[in-house]
Amino acid sequence: MPIIELLLLTLILVLIAVLALSVRLIFTKKGEFRGGSCRNHPDDLKNKGVSCGCGAGSCETN
Repeated sequence: MPIIELLLLTLILVLIAVLALSVRLIFTKKGEFRGGSCRNHPDDLKNKGVSCGCGAGSCETN
């Protein structure tokens, strides 16, 4: 039975972590993720050819 207890404990800890990461989404009216927009994409990464992931050419428009 120790494996079931370990799995249960792991599941509880993962649920607590997900809840902690989504506090802003749950408790605010218009919850949103912040900090991952293409507006924050550094110029030195653009110069190295690393795209922002918003699609081709859309980093400048966001």
